[in-house]
Amino acid sequence: MKILWLVPKWTLPAIDGARVATDSLIRNTQLAGASIDVLCLPNSDEKIDIPYMQAAWKVGSVKVIRRSIPESGFGKKLFFAKKLLTHPLIPLTFASFVEKEIQSEVLKTINEGDYDIVLLDGLHLGAPLFLDETLVTSKAKIVYRAHNLEVDLWKRSFEEKKNLIIKLILYFQSKLIERFENKIITKCSGVAAISQEDMDELVKIKKDSVTLVPLGLNFSHPLPQCLDEATKFLFIGRLDWPPNKDGLEWLLKEVWPSVLLKRPNAVLKIVGSGNRDWLKAYEGTKGLEIVGFVKSLMDAYRDCHFTLVPIFYGSGTRIKVLEAFSIGRRLISTQMGVQGASLTNDDFIGAETKEQWIEVLSTARLNTEEQLKLEKSVSRVSKIFGDMEIGSRFYTWLKELK
Repeated sequence: MKILWLVPKWTLPAIDGARVATDSLIRNTQLAGASIDVLCLPNSDEKIDIPYMQAAWKVGSVKVIRRSIPESGFGKKLFFAKKLLTHPLIPLTFASFVEKEIQSEVLKTINEGDYDIVLLDGLHLGAPLFLDETLVTSKAKIVYRAHNLEVDLWKRSFEEKKNLIIKLILYFQSKLIERFENKIITKCSGVAAISQEDMDELVKIKKDSVTLVPLGLNFSHPLPQCLDEATKFLFIGRLDWPPNKDGLEWLLKEVWPSVLLKRPNAVLKIVGSGNRDWLKAYEGTKGLEIVGFVKSLMDAYRDCHFTLVPIFYGSGTRIKVLEAFSIGRRLISTQMGVQGASLTNDDFIGAETKEQWIEVLSTARLNTEEQLKLEKSVSRVSKIFGDMEIGSRFYTWLKELK
């Protein structure tokens, strides 16, 4: 089976959850027997290395079609304002994917290639295809890998805004996203959800050809225990993704000051890519290490005892939740944070309220009891989310699509 795998950004090195998930699934779908070409639509300033990707994934061709969108500042605001005026019925976050040159090149690659499957690794990749699906002449089956339910994030955004004008704009955008998301889900030959919760929602829109393909990781190389005396916590994730940003900012404002009063030597390390300008307000805070981007995730995890997931909304499965088990670190999280990870209450330390988070972070210690719980959890979780097993199951499902 020949697959054209579309990705919205340069995936290697895998520096965030979405990239780690894509990296794992491509590697293991290829190992299961698929012949894969990659079509990447990165932003204009992303660094790429095509030979490295071909060698790492053992794929065939890698084609790059660059999108042009300012990363930040006035230029980005001007870009979106122009798109809002000239293409009011296209969701703003899809605007860079439907520029005429981009759409033309994507359709040409799909229509002229001899592919059995065109795999959309993310919602926005459907924009060049489904704004006018008559332009797709290829006989390939189009499959959508749903990272989450995108409309949920937009609904949350407009509900939280106080400014009426911004609130109305975000509400309108959420309706455009919802319409487009539903269109992709119904038009694709198959949809792969990454969590059971997402799948339950997807089957309400598309009755058949929906399957569960959870995130897959390698659990065979855990790190040794951290032996530092001072208890160290790690927050890792994209720092400008709204569920991450909102949860971490809440933790820093409402929880961390009280933790330091009870545990003066505690350390919280913050690691992740994305815009972290909002964290400047917390620079110099006692016990806080704002690291930002790191080349090696192993280095981020190496000197921590616990990983934190203070997330209160969003869908999908958080890759950092599974990553904690694969690397051998005890997890502290909300119930929403572990959604889709099939965890029991013994697998992680749960905290929901401000008071619970303060108590847990003030008293948690990686003693023998906690280490035994971790080892049992790793054994159980690895049987569900082992990457080779998931890649094999996914490839079998693709071959069975009608």
